[in-house]
Amino acid sequence: MRVTEYGFIPRDERFSQYGSNAFPCITLLPSGRWLASFKIGEKKTSTVFDAVMTYSDDQGKTWSPWYYPVKLPEGMRMMYYTCSLGGSRVLMTANWMDGSQPERPMYDPEQESLKNTKIYCSISEDDGESWSEPKLVDTSPVRDPVPLTGVPLKLADGRILCQFEINKHQGDTSKWVHRSAFAATADEGKTWGDVSIVTCVPDMYYWDQRPCVLSDGMTIVDFFWTLDGSKNTYLNIHGRESRDGGRSWGDFFDTGIYGQPGTPAGLADGGIACIDIDRRVNPVITVRLSRDRGRTFDASLEVYEKPLGRQDSRQMSMNEAWDEMAKFSVGHPNLLDLGDGELLAYWYAGDHCDDTLIEFARITLG
Repeated sequence: MRVTEYGFIPRDERFSQYGSNAFPCITLLPSGRWLASFKIGEKKTSTVFDAVMTYSDDQGKTWSPWYYPVKLPEGMRMMYYTCSLGGSRVLMTANWMDGSQPERPMYDPEQESLKNTKIYCSISEDDGESWSEPKLVDTSPVRDPVPLTGVPLKLADGRILCQFEINKHQGDTSKWVHRSAFAATADEGKTWGDVSIVTCVPDMYYWDQRPCVLSDGMTIVDFFWTLDGSKNTYLNIHGRESRDGGRSWGDFFDTGIYGQPGTPAGLADGGIACIDIDRRVNPVITVRLSRDRGRTFDASLEVYEKPLGRQDSRQMSMNEAWDEMAKFSVGHPNLLDLGDGELLAYWYAGDHCDDTLIEFARITLG
């Protein structure tokens, strides 16, 4: 593997008040367009933010003016995630958060609870330039806050999965057991259901699930940023595998890699390209190739490193982890398969958490 090109999404001066550009999603459409969305705001406050979309028709050399793809109910737009439905049609899942009390933080450390958070979906018929009226995604029987964790996943049986985490409502004093989950649609977002719980282990936080569908169209390998809440210790990245499109899951496995996983990419030959960030000394983003579904890795390539100093700690409580996350200035790495033996790795990065850009690297597998 080798990097053939680096690039970034330039700022739009109309949004200059938002210094933090973070949590990106880039989707390759059949037209060749790169459709990008990301969160903008003040990262350290977690109370001032929005989400925008832009696109490039020349493989990242130039980008359209940023725009708001949809209008959601009164509140705060958190992020958008997209997947191609073929032709010029695109499905988007959008995260909404209650904005009625902007002075309150997104996460309440005393109750370990989250502001009310919902998921909407929308369809574009023109490569992401305009969108249908957003519809609420039904996550029944789950009624708790449901922050999105990544892009919708298309399966060979025609279903599309919406991925999310399940948090506690403000005011809920019961013990929080963190859960990762999927909801499914068989009609391109008209109806949703068949919620599958992926993780639900007391005192274990399998955060930031990062799944990918393998080349058979039904096997899903899901990776997790793993915190042992009973020992207040981050562990290696763990994984879990489903052979039936997310309906059931095998045992957890230890990848042997320490850090925070990013969104992987399933390869045409059945392998997986994975990406992760390790912040223990300096932020380092690494791409790795696996031929055994994430159990071992036979090639690796560092695509980002900068002497910014340590940005995370291995020993910490869950509440301390929330505080530390707000200070990250590099993160949310992802991989996108561009075809013809090329990957696009992308992430947010900067010298300070409130001064970051969306950066990317083209990689040839060679």
